[in-house]
Amino acid sequence: MTTVYQRSPAQGPGVHVLAIGVGHYPHLIGGLPGKLASNPLGLGQLSSPPLSLKAVVDWFLAPLVAPGAIGFMNGPVALGSVEALASAVAPVNVMTPTGSVTLERATRDNIQDAFELWLSRVTSDDGNVGVFYFCGHGVMVTDHYLLAEDFGRSKAMPWERAFDISNTLRAIERDVKGALYVFIDACREMSTDIALSLGANPNALKFVDIKRPVVIKSKSLIAATGEGKLAFAVEGKVSRFTEALLTAMSGFCGVQGDIGQTWDVDGEVLASAVRKLLANGNKTPQRRQVSDQTISGDLVPLLRLTSAPKVKVELDLLPESMRALAKMYLLSARGLRQEHDGANGVFSCEVPRGFYSFGATAPQSQFGDLLVEDREFVPPLFAYPMQAQV
Repeated sequence: MTTVYQRSPAQGPGVHVLAIGVGHYPHLIGGLPGKLASNPLGLGQLSSPPLSLKAVVDWFLAPLVAPGAIGFMNGPVALGSVEALASAVAPVNVMTPTGSVTLERATRDNIQDAFELWLSRVTSDDGNVGVFYFCGHGVMVTDHYLLAEDFGRSKAMPWERAFDISNTLRAIERDVKGALYVFIDACREMSTDIALSLGANPNALKFVDIKRPVVIKSKSLIAATGEGKLAFAVEGKVSRFTEALLTAMSGFCGVQGDIGQTWDVDGEVLASAVRKLLANGNKTPQRRQVSDQTISGDLVPLLRLTSAPKVKVELDLLPESMRALAKMYLLSARGLRQEHDGANGVFSCEVPRGFYSFGATAPQSQFGDLLVEDREFVPPLFAYPMQAQV
């Protein structure tokens, strides 16, 4: 386990993070130097999880490493600790307030140790907020199983190197009295091979004592995809889900707090923003991805921002042949104007929430002028395809 950051002295409630990214699987297809698992389930190596894990850890630490940088912000509940594990072909390093740290590998044993340390921190104060993030291979039967780096190491007991996240969360609900945010960036595709195999049911990270009552105040589970579905990433880049999550948390969602000087990001607000950002990337039907969320209990903010949330704007003009000829523009209610040459592609910008008018003109009248007036731009995203009338 690798403690990347721990606040000292640990006074008052804090946000405690456990982040795990598994991209290198020595016993799955293409993995080296391990022997191939007896049934690798058609699964191979992943390039995105180490990058996604590093992006998440960097985001939480950014304001501590470089004051003023975009990242975690919650005045009343400061960052308490960050625990992280990563499996990649090469070691994964992250920059911390005290220098560069190399992360330990996400083996099943290391995950267990890191989980128990993280849980002890989260339960140390009823006002704490726990954050659990996982990116890597996942499969679904009745419950959701996540695969550690050394999954398949034993041909006799391959599933001892995975863990049941569904029952892990059921156990946590009986320990954590504060708030919990869970981000699972993994596939949830149903596996007939597992369903028909006796004993293919990995343990949870903590056993569930159903005699104990559920005590958790707030739980937000935001998954990359729905039951039976796949999650996607472009080779060598941060995954689609993690990119949407980090974008949403970086000032593109929030509701004004009770005192009017902060904008709170709670589970419902964050889930809605992630779903919209992820859906906006569904350009290919075969790689369509829809986030799945379960929000329960009180609304306990993960973030408290000191500035109003922004809106990502994407204005397009169809057909594309007309876009290349167009001059597009955006006009705020205060009269501030931004212009864009359609030859450079889609008009993308970031603006404060509010009312705007926008349109497009053709310098040589190849199409009639377009104008859309008084549209409210609401975080996280406003996307609008204008249609040229030729």
